[in-house]
Amino acid sequence: MSTADIWGPWITHDGKGCPLRPGTIVEIVAEDRFGFTLQQIACVTGGAYSSWNWRFYPRLKRILRYRVKKPNGLTILEDRLQSVQSAPMTPVSWRQ
Repeated sequence: MSTADIWGPWITHDGKGCPLRPGTIVEIVAEDRFGFTLQQIACVTGGAYSSWNWRFYPRLKRILRYRVKKPNGLTILEDRLQSVQSAPMTPVSWRQ
């Protein structure tokens, strides 16, 4: 499984607060007041005063885009499903 498989798609953030539940693991791209961008992995903590809310920019960084890490259980389930789908199908004979 590649690194891209454990993360969801990139989502452009609108700056209107955090759309995720506290405890969610995300990879973010943020911009600071000097225009520099950074990419990091973080855990969402919630709260109104955060980089998710652009009203606090430039005191805080602003999150431009993010992607959510898939839970381990979902990753295991997707691997299992892929192995079942790629297995050859054999016809079942029914007794009468």
